Amino acid sequence: MKLYSMKDIAEEIGKDKSNVYRYIKKNNIAHTDVKERTLLFNATQKNTVIKGMTSNSNDDVAQRSQHDQYNEQHSETDNNTDQIIAAMQDNIKNLKEQNALLAKQLESKDKQLDEAQKLIDQQQQLNLSTQRLLTQQNEPQEVKQQAQTKQKGTDQAQPTENNEYQKKATKKGFFKRLFDN
Repeated sequence: MKLYSMKDIAEEIGKDKSNVYRYIKKNNIAHTDVKERTLLFNATQKNTVIKGMTSNSNDDVAQRSQHDQYNEQHSETDNNTDQIIAAMQDNIKNLKEQNALLAKQLESKDKQLDEAQKLIDQQQQLNLSTQRLLTQQNEPQEVKQQAQTKQKGTDQAQPTENNEYQKKATKKGFFKRLFDN
């Protein structure tokens, strides 16, 4: 009966000697003999190790394949997440630019409203001063008419110099009222 060392088994299945040792230890496979500190296994034990390790290899391949698929899916998810984040960052940037533009437009509109309010105030002041002037112009005419009627009565009794004096006084009063207001 031929005996095989762990090295022989490892070479036959193309694995490292330490992997064969771990498998034997893990699965409690007994050795048949020991020669110069080398464990030796018979053909049945050798075949058990080979079958176990090659089926494990197949399981490892399947596990690696599943792991690779998971990694690919995870990588795709990461890529999608990165793309979504990049799109959101672009969107945020665009919104900030729009916000800045709207703030400038709002500031411009506020200035326009302020100027329009100033113009309205000026227009109201002009209307008020025009109204006062018109009122003042109407008053002197009434005063003149009253004075003229009074003068007609007194003209006959007073000289013409007095008429000139009254006209000047009326004009002076008009201009004085005009500038006082």
